[in-house]
Amino acid sequence: MRIKPGNRRKLIEAALGERPLDLLITNIQLVNVLTEEIYPADIGIFEGFIAHVETRKKKKNSSEMAAGAHKETDIFDGHQLYALPGLIDSHVHIESSLMTPDNFAESVLPRGTTTVITDPHEIANVLGMEGVEYMLEKSIDLPMNQFVLAPSCIPSAPDFEQSGAYFGRDEIKTLLQKDRVLGLAEVMDYPGVIFGSERMRSILDIALQKDVFIQGHSPGLSGRKLSAYLCAGPESDHEITEADEMWEKLRAGMTVDARESSISQDLARLIPGLKQGKLPLNFTLCTDDREPDDLLEEGQMDHVVRRAIDEGMQPLKAIKAASYQSARRVGLRNLGALAPGFTADLMLSESIEAPEAEYVFFRGQLAAEKGELKDKFSTRSSKIEKKNTIFLDKLKADDFKVEAPADRKEFKVHVINYPKKDTLITELQTREITQKKGFLDYTAQKNLNLLSVFNRYPGNDNRARGFIANFGLKNGAVASTVSHDCHNLTVAAVNPEDAVLAAEAVISSGGGIACARNGQLEALLELPVAGLMSDKSINYVVPQVKNVKQELRTMGIKDKHPLLKISTLTLAVIPEVKMTDRGLVDVNNQRFIPLFVE
Repeated sequence: MRIKPGNRRKLIEAALGERPLDLLITNIQLVNVLTEEIYPADIGIFEGFIAHVETRKKKKNSSEMAAGAHKETDIFDGHQLYALPGLIDSHVHIESSLMTPDNFAESVLPRGTTTVITDPHEIANVLGMEGVEYMLEKSIDLPMNQFVLAPSCIPSAPDFEQSGAYFGRDEIKTLLQKDRVLGLAEVMDYPGVIFGSERMRSILDIALQKDVFIQGHSPGLSGRKLSAYLCAGPESDHEITEADEMWEKLRAGMTVDARESSISQDLARLIPGLKQGKLPLNFTLCTDDREPDDLLEEGQMDHVVRRAIDEGMQPLKAIKAASYQSARRVGLRNLGALAPGFTADLMLSESIEAPEAEYVFFRGQLAAEKGELKDKFSTRSSKIEKKNTIFLDKLKADDFKVEAPADRKEFKVHVINYPKKDTLITELQTREITQKKGFLDYTAQKNLNLLSVFNRYPGNDNRARGFIANFGLKNGAVASTVSHDCHNLTVAAVNPEDAVLAAEAVISSGGGIACARNGQLEALLELPVAGLMSDKSINYVVPQVKNVKQELRTMGIKDKHPLLKISTLTLAVIPEVKMTDRGLVDVNNQRFIPLFVE
């Protein structure tokens, strides 16, 4: 796919010097990701596209293009700054920023990210097609590219959970016909792909017929199963955490989207594993999920590039992996480089070793300077932002208790165990629990919390209760509608009373995350847009996020990113054990686990 200029003939004339340029960026050090060179140059821009790039002669103060610039041409002096292509995130969920697409753009554009390849499967699980259309509409006319991939797994584990929507072949076919939808989003149901589920086969068939990019998701997949997955159509993976797995997948032709998210910092293990001085064509960089406070304080793709360089990647190669290679991988043929015919998306930086955007241009217009937007852009209002998406009756203390069978006083139960901090990977354990007044007395157990999941969608009253060990919660309760991937109401609690308080605060807010302890509501992050996002700016959201995080740490969850730990309790595609609205799930073996050990 090429991004089309408004008038190609006029662009050609501007390239020939027969028509005045709109903008001439002079006196820069051009970072050429095509040849992996840096040299003095000037960039001529016409109607949002690069018309001509002219190398400056070492003995001259200006290029011929600059010397002959027409009086109608605006000239921008780059003051010897490095000119880099605008950065491209090869895989991101905007919803994880807890902001709507426009507020997300306001946050990341000033840092040099001009394009994102986004998978809106979070909001799709809540609102289905309506949710994806909202993300498309909300990103129209923004000063950045927000390309969308059609969510492939709504829900991600359909045999084990229920969300607010279901996508099959027909929904995918409809989405692939929409503007700015480039392909199929991460195919998380890799067991369904490998073993030929009808749903996944039909979804992949329509994507293959359309000959679009198919994004993968296959943590730990290896050997013949990896080959089978690739033969089915998926082309990439961002769930790679070790160098050996990275190389097996690179050698098999799979694109590795090396990730530096808020909870998964994979570059420290992957970058040193790259062969010295080599950059495979199928290697890109991405964020996947970054929380708003990290975006504000560290950055977005600029942070990922700096981290890659810190871990030993050559600067030119890191920039190339975060621009040109990401664009080419999804079929965007004239994006991600500074060359004639490419879109004029670029950033100017004082440093190549630690790039930070001094100036950001999008489609040839100065969009941000010194970390600030040049102009506030108008946003589109939407009825989705006022729509209630939580359909739950009022909860009570008994909803957070587990009835004990009457035949005995002691029971052995299956529990989800966290073997260490700062991980999403869980394991199955058993615990001995006694009963008290007809209910299991989990409050007497050390490092054991109740986990409850309530389906929040119309016409569905699924609810499940179980236990989590070594989760970290020492007192109180936390409730959240940010609960991947179905985003049902999830509550982790030490006692039923605080569980009710936290849950009701979230429900009355239309969604969000709440912390309660000792009978008091201590922190609340309101996310009324689909129960996932705020419609406020990053400067409004971040203080609320920090308040919730601080309260969670006070309550005992000491992880670096406690919000993501909570939001992935129900993520039934991440090993080994999770709990959905239908019960405990053995992710590896694709089966339900009974609460009571027989």
